Amino acid sequence: MNIHQHGLNRSLVIHFRKRFPDARVDLKFDGYTFPKERPLILFERMLNEFTILSKQREGVGTTYRFQVGLFANNSVELSILEEELSRAFLFDEIDYYETMTDGEPFVCGKFKCLVTDVTPIYSDDITDKSEYHRVYFDIEIESLLRKRRG
Repeated sequence: MNIHQHGLNRSLVIHFRKRFPDARVDLKFDGYTFPKERPLILFERMLNEFTILSKQREGVGTTYRFQVGLFANNSVELSILEEELSRAFLFDEIDYYETMTDGEPFVCGKFKCLVTDVTPIYSDDITDKSEYHRVYFDIEIESLLRKRRG
């Protein structure tokens, strides 16, 4: 299974929409407008890292990184969803959807996430209630890319 960015993006959104049916789950993109709807789980791509694993570049390790924002209605909802989201990142096996085909995306494997940080963010402006009750997760997904022959 060769993981690629588009497949990861789609797989994460599909999995977390199923896992958290009462929350809105989105992938941030250029021009994205934050909805007022809460709870919101928002995936945002971060810098990827590549590691050469062999002299001939036969294998390259790739670390895909995301920052995941959780925006809740109140502090109780935030703490409950933060715990559930942490457990999902720590323990769920996520279906990987192959999206680089002419047909419909299909499941061709599974992957796990690694949580590297959880950061609560407090509002600097008490009048801006849209900045209340949020926490960010930094997650990584490891993959090994093999050189194609021929």
